[in-house]
This record gives sequence, structure tokens and C-alpha cells, in this order.
Amino acid sequence: MGRNKKLRIRLDSLRRRITDHRIKIALEHQRATPDRSLIRHWEVEIKAWEQTVKNLERRLKKGKRHD
Repeated sequence: MGRNKKLRIRLDSLRRRITDHRIKIALEHQRATPDRSLIRHWEVEIKAWEQTVKNLERRLKKGKRHD
């Protein structure tokens, strides 16, 4: 499998995880007593994954040039 394909697969996976966590946060907010620490944990994970997505997209744009 080529480098770009691996990057695209990883990007898709991270984006799905971000979406899943945003859904979890929305559902948790709807509860009578939302667990704030759990929401904060998911938000931290989302922030880290968004940064990783940004870095992977930058690497993908580089094309065949290696680091």
C-alpha cells in the first residue's frame, strides 16, 4: 500500500472518531446530569486528533517529497 493511501485511511479513521466523540458529547449534554469530566476528556481527545489531521493533511499535500 502506498504512502498516500495509508495517510488517507488514517485521516478517514480519525475523522470518524472525531464525529463519534462529538455525537457522544451531544448525547451527554442531553442527560439530566451530564458528566463534565467525561465531556472534557472527549474534547481533549478531539483537539489532539484535529491537530493530527492537520499534520497528516499537510504531509499528504507534500506529494512524493519525503521528510
